[in-house]
Amino acid sequence: MKEKKNVDVSFGLNSFEIESYEFKKPKKKLNVNKLGYQIQFRPDIDVDNDTFIIEMKVQAKFGKESDEAVGSIHTKTNYRVILLKDLVKEGKLELPKNLAVTLLSIALSTTRGALAAKSEGNILAENVMPLINPEEMYESSPLKGAIELD
Repeated sequence: MKEKKNVDVSFGLNSFEIESYEFKKPKKKLNVNKLGYQIQFRPDIDVDNDTFIIEMKVQAKFGKESDEAVGSIHTKTNYRVILLKDLVKEGKLELPKNLAVTLLSIALSTTRGALAAKSEGNILAENVMPLINPEEMYESSPLKGAIELD
């Protein structure tokens, strides 16, 4: 049985950027309780510069079948992960689960807060993006398992 080597990894938040925010006032009064949020994210990695970015896009829609978003936010959470190259094996990044969940949790909660602040005074503020378990998001995400590097 192959023994896993422990790697000490430390990280810090370099920056948080709101790439875009949009709100389209609905033409008619809609029930805010039917408002739902679609969340997508992807990692962007620069091993040489110890940089790990989580790009997140959130769309607020009325109903799951709706194609049109009432509001959206696109953010980038940029981390500096010391010794990121030590997590690379055969051209793939093997991010420990607890680190991946922590990075995702910070990006998610910061995006949620940014969306709440930007939405002040419109219907998105009446039905704030719900709390989401980042561990559940991790389980069905590109962060689970080895990440192919370019």
